[in-house]
Amino acid sequence: MSPGEVFPIVNCVDLAVTSAWYLSVFSGTVGYTFPEEGEPDYLTLRIGAGQIAFGRGTAPASYGDIPRPATGHAVDLCVYVPDLAAVAAAADQAVVVPPTDMPWGERVAYLRDPEGTMILVIQDPDPD
Repeated sequence: MSPGEVFPIVNCVDLAVTSAWYLSVFSGTVGYTFPEEGEPDYLTLRIGAGQIAFGRGTAPASYGDIPRPATGHAVDLCVYVPDLAAVAAAADQAVVVPPTDMPWGERVAYLRDPEGTMILVIQDPDPD
């Protein structure tokens, strides 16, 4: 992580299932886990040049409230990918809107992760 870098943290009921889904669908790599041994309570994944974190949202956070997984979608995550068709195929049943050409020139799809978070996936116009 770089100073000033912003990244989302998705609070999960099932951290193992949700992080495995992101690893599979977006070909991410694990960057950090806590604790280092055993089942993690928190982990970060690198996806392309970006980063996303996952935490257990089932115990009180330091501010006192229990973070809850998405029950609506106040926040959409957005990911540019080199192969939108491959991501949509890997996501399978999680595809809410299949790859579609938009009037502004991008090709996009919407996915819903196992915690209910909506993800706007956009075909990178210059994947190299």
